Amino acid sequence: MFVTSINKFEIKITFLIIFSIGLGLRLFYLPYELPLIADGMDNFTYATAINFHGNLPTEWAPANIGWSIFLSFWFWLVDLDGSIDYMQFQRILSIVLSCLTTIPIYYLCRKFFSNKISLVGVALFAFEPRLILNSTLGITEPLFILLGISSLVIFLKYSTKGILIAFALASFTTIVRSEGI
Repeated sequence: MFVTSINKFEIKITFLIIFSIGLGLRLFYLPYELPLIADGMDNFTYATAINFHGNLPTEWAPANIGWSIFLSFWFWLVDLDGSIDYMQFQRILSIVLSCLTTIPIYYLCRKFFSNKISLVGVALFAFEPRLILNSTLGITEPLFILLGISSLVIFLKYSTKGILIAFALASFTTIVRSEGI
């Protein structure tokens, strides 16, 4: 006979397994010795300029500065040896944010589906190859997706305080990428 429901302990264990495998896949495909390229390098340069000047540089301003501001805070907190180390830290931070997105994905799926189907939704997100690749590039997408999904999940709770928090997260989403509007 098939078991039709799973208990909370099984949900947590399954979620942790999915989270761990997703994190492991991202770390496995992380190019440890290569510098950042394209957008990741632009964000890195702007974040280091923020730390160097102590404020937002006036010489240039990229279109989407939210990720760079977020990075500059973390760069300020850690003390690493060189640029490559900071680039790898940027990539690892991007990977962590990508993996943390599985939490609001579960709650979003849970709003519409059962626990089992919600875990399938989390697995689809955690093992999606393009999302794994994007998280290893050190670009804006992991933070953008985390803020956007979190905003949506909190908005769907239908509480006045939750809606205000959801719109605050949506505004941060727009700062990270203008498409968030």
